[in-house]
Amino acid sequence: MSRKNNGMYFEVHPSPKKDEAGNNYVYVRPSMAQHLSTDELGDYCHRFHNTHEEDMKRALTAFRNAATQLLANGATIDTPFGSFSPRLGLLTPKTTADKVEASDVVLEGIEFRPKKEFLHNVKMCSEGFRPINNPDSQKLASDKEHLDRALQRTIEENHGRVTVSSFMKNSGLRRHSAQQQLDHWTEGESPRLMRTKISRIYVYTEI
Repeated sequence: MSRKNNGMYFEVHPSPKKDEAGNNYVYVRPSMAQHLSTDELGDYCHRFHNTHEEDMKRALTAFRNAATQLLANGATIDTPFGSFSPRLGLLTPKTTADKVEASDVVLEGIEFRPKKEFLHNVKMCSEGFRPINNPDSQKLASDKEHLDRALQRTIEENHGRVTVSSFMKNSGLRRHSAQQQLDHWTEGESPRLMRTKISRIYVYTEI
C-alpha cells in the first residue's frame, strides 16, 4: 500500500489512563510541523488572498490591543470565526463559595470557541490525515517505572516543586504528554500530587 503523502500529520501518544486489561488508552494530536509567525501569515495572505502584508499586521495589532483590554474586564469577544473569553481558576482548591476571596482568583487562560461554520469550513478544506512515527514517546509514556523515577528526580532537583518543563526534561515526554501525566497524578481518591496555579505556570507538589 502506498504511503499517504498529503493531509495533516498527526502523532499518537498513550495517555496515563488504562483499560480493564491495564493497557494505556491512546490519543492523537497534530504534529505541528508548521508554525507560522505573523510575518509568515501576512506573506501567506498576500500571496493567496490578495491582501497587503502591512494591513494584516495592523489588523492583528489592533485586535490584540482591543482584546487585551476587553478580556481583562471579563468580556467575551465574538468574531466571524469564533469567540474569545477569559478562563478563571483558583490558586488553591476550595469546597464552598464563601471561602473564595478575590485574591484566590487567577486568570488561567483564554478560551477560543470556534463557530460551527468556521469549523465546517476547516473540515471541508482538510485533505485527511497521515501519521508521523513517534515510537519513543509512546514507549516512555507507558513505562510506569521510568515515569516514577523521572518524577522523583524532578522533585529532588527542584526542592519539591515540579513544572511541566522540568518533568519534560527528566521524562523525555513532549509537553502535552508530560502535562497529561502530571494531571493524572492529581486525580482519583488518593492523588499523588497537588496542582497549583502560580502566575502563568502550573506547579505540582507532593501530597
